[in-house]
Amino acid sequence: MRLTITHETVYRYAQPVNYSIQHIRLTPLSGASQTILNWRLDCPGRTYRQTDAFGNIMHVLVIDSAHQEIRIQVTGEAQTTDNLGVLADGADVLPREVFLRPTPLTAPDAAIRDFARPLSASFEKDALDGLHVLSRAVGAAVEYRGGGTDVESTAAEVLAQGFGVCQDQTHLFLAAARLLGAPARYVSGYVHVEDVDEVQTASHAWAEAWVANLGWVSFDVTNAVCPTDAHLRLAVGVDYLGCAPLRGVRRGGGDETMRVEVEVHQ
Repeated sequence: MRLTITHETVYRYAQPVNYSIQHIRLTPLSGASQTILNWRLDCPGRTYRQTDAFGNIMHVLVIDSAHQEIRIQVTGEAQTTDNLGVLADGADVLPREVFLRPTPLTAPDAAIRDFARPLSASFEKDALDGLHVLSRAVGAAVEYRGGGTDVESTAAEVLAQGFGVCQDQTHLFLAAARLLGAPARYVSGYVHVEDVDEVQTASHAWAEAWVANLGWVSFDVTNAVCPTDAHLRLAVGVDYLGCAPLRGVRRGGGDETMRVEVEVHQ
């Protein structure tokens, strides 16, 4: 599938910001499931391209003059392939054991342990089937609904609440998969939804878990599928904070508003 992406984020501040830095992970890599045909990042100030610890392309944006707005836009095209959710495109940058450790956003509490425990039998019998069971269980336990969580919401909070967005469902999947013994990582990206043309207000998120003799297998809890050629990967990390599309700090500015518009077309 040939996907065309437009993603714009605009920050506005009540007072002038004297200095700001943004870490931008909005440039995808070509791999087994996707070939980047063209990609452009437009933003104010100086940018420095580097590769982060997880192998993602990251641009560091520095603005050291007074400003009350930051507008960051990416546009690009990619050719994607349906690999049935399986990635086998070379050696990992980090040992897989890195993706077994809990993080503040995915740390399991007693409720998550109770949630994962009944799934262990199916996982031990067949890891791949067990992960599919887990994905369905997360979708049943956490209804997709916006407005009740933010980027600091933890997997434990989301399970207790019973609803959240793709980020929250992915964090719960990661927490439980790691308890079961499967290295699991967070993926940020985009998804094309058939017959949906309206502008989205966020990018997408899903999980990848390691299965022996197969590789990394992707699970999109929100859409109840293994990612297909409708998905485009941006970055991976141990959780959202490890591969957030934008993450920054500033000096000054007072109150902040943020507007995000994402369009994914075939």
